[in-house]
Amino acid sequence: MKLRIVLLILAIIFGAVAVVGVMGYIDSIKTSVEEGVEKVEVLVAAQNIPKEIPIETLIAENMVETSGVPRKYLAEGVLTSLDEYGGYVVAVPINKGEQITTTKFIRPEEIGLAFVIPEGMVAVSIPVNEIIGVSNLINIGDSVNIIATFLPEEKETASTVESVPVEEGESESIEAITAESEGASIRVEKETTKILLWNVEVLYIGTRIISSSETGENGEIMGIQTEAETRSTEITTVTLAVSPEDSEKLVFTEETGSVWLALVPTDGIEEEKTPGRTIDNIFER
Repeated sequence: MKLRIVLLILAIIFGAVAVVGVMGYIDSIKTSVEEGVEKVEVLVAAQNIPKEIPIETLIAENMVETSGVPRKYLAEGVLTSLDEYGGYVVAVPINKGEQITTTKFIRPEEIGLAFVIPEGMVAVSIPVNEIIGVSNLINIGDSVNIIATFLPEEKETASTVESVPVEEGESESIEAITAESEGASIRVEKETTKILLWNVEVLYIGTRIISSSETGENGEIMGIQTEAETRSTEITTVTLAVSPEDSEKLVFTEETGSVWLALVPTDGIEEEKTPGRTIDNIFER
C-alpha cells in the first residue's frame, strides 16, 4: 500500500516537472519567433472611440496607445504620433485595437460631411441588402472585398460592346459578342464568380426610404401612381473609396452582373491571385 502511494507521488512529481519543461520550451520558441518578426510601434485604439471626439480628448484620456505591429500587417496611413493633428476630431467610430490612420480624423468644420474621400480616390455607391452586405455587420471605416458574378443572360444596352477584358492567366469564361445594331446584347458563356477588388474602404452607409411611385419592380424611375398603389421601400447603399479605374469596374459589374461584399479584417487581407469560379472548377482547390 505504501509502495503504491510512493509511486503515485513520484508520478505526480514527474508529471509536474514534464509540464513545466514543456511550457518553458514553448515559451522559448514563442520568444524566438517574436524576436524574428520586425515590429513597428504605431498608434492603436485603447478602447472603442466614438466619432467627433477631439484629438486633445484622445490624448488626455489615454484613448490611444502605442503597440508593436508586424510590418506586413501595418495599415495604410497608420500614425505613430498625433502631433500634427491638433484641432482635429475623430471622423468615424474606431474599434478597440484598431490601428489609427490618417483617414480617421477631420477638421471640425468638415463634420457636416458624411465622409472624407482619400486623396486620389473617388466615392462610388452601390445598393446592398442584408445578405449582400454581410448581415449588416459592415460599418463605416471597415474594409471589404468586392466579389463579382456574371450570369449567362442577355441584358439590353444602347451602345456597341466588343469585348470584356480578361487578365492574363485568369478564367476566360466572361466573353461578350460584337453588337451590330442599337439594342444589342452582352452575353457570357458560363456563370463566373471572381474577386474583383481587394481591401476597399467603406466611406459611408446610408438608407433612403422611397415609394413605389418612384421605382417600379425593376428599380427604374416610374411616373406618378395613385395613393393606393404607393408603398414605402427601404434602400440601403454602401459608399466605397476606389480608384478611378476601379470605379469603372465596379459600376460595370453592378450594371451587367451582381456584386457581393466580403468583410475582411481591420488590417486588410493580403491580395492573392484567384482563378475565379465556374461550374467547371467549383470543386477544385
